[in-house]
Amino acid sequence: GGGAFGAFVAEDLLKAGHQVTVVDADREVIDELRERLPGSELVLGDACEPPVLERSGILKADIVVAATSDDEDNLVIALLAKKEFAVPRIVGRVNDPRNSWLYTDAWGIDHALTAADTFIPIVEQEVESAPHHPPVGG
Repeated sequence: GGGAFGAFVAEDLLKAGHQVTVVDADREVIDELRERLPGSELVLGDACEPPVLERSGILKADIVVAATSDDEDNLVIALLAKKEFAVPRIVGRVNDPRNSWLYTDAWGIDHALTAADTFIPIVEQEVESAPHHPPVGG
């Protein structure tokens, strides 16, 4: 997916010198990414469809990041990438933390990314390091 999250990941990977291909079903998203991600390959289509993944060059991929805003799509993309196309590493974006239990090797996921996993440790650290104030009131 080439939405905000997927575009950020792609941009970061490009800056690090990696070859990046972004697949998105929305023509407007692809058009916007042409300016934002120069040097990347952009493929218009549904990444849940094997012919679209083949057109994207998945057979040469070292890693697939399933980064749509839909958990079901990310799981389908991951499973296809791992089982059908033998991509060695799969990272899946978890949108709804209640779905985290699905993001396992059984679905082809090597590493799951959740916003909660990222933010909770930071919040806990901030809470622990914040000065403690006495209770207000009586």
